[in-house]
Amino acid sequence: MQAQELLSILVKLSKIDDYFDEFELSYLLKAGSHLGIEDSQVEYLVKNPLDVPFVPPQKEQDRMEIIYYMLFLMKIDNIISDQEVDMVHHYGFKLGFSKHMIDDFVQIMKKHKHKTVPTSLMLDVIRKYQN
Repeated sequence: MQAQELLSILVKLSKIDDYFDEFELSYLLKAGSHLGIEDSQVEYLVKNPLDVPFVPPQKEQDRMEIIYYMLFLMKIDNIISDQEVDMVHHYGFKLGFSKHMIDDFVQIMKKHKHKTVPTSLMLDVIRKYQN
């Protein structure tokens, strides 16, 4: 999956609840930077997200990275809408994750809306479903 495609999915997630704020834009800019996309290109994609078929990456690490980006974006504005959760489930399923695993991740995000998510909790979910 190309970086612009991932960023376009994140843009769609950030706008799915009809609420887009500076926290989400800041997150998208940081994600873009991490993915090697310049700020001007991120701003362009915010206004014009790509509409391409979703092809999940082969590597589990890449799939985990996508779901993490989505989960943390969903939480960044401290509002976790049903539309966001549905979209995370939709893509999570396409990435090969079970509904229960995604539910556990979403619950962690909800419990930590106003604070940092402990890495150990995320790893506990992964360990729980690897067996």
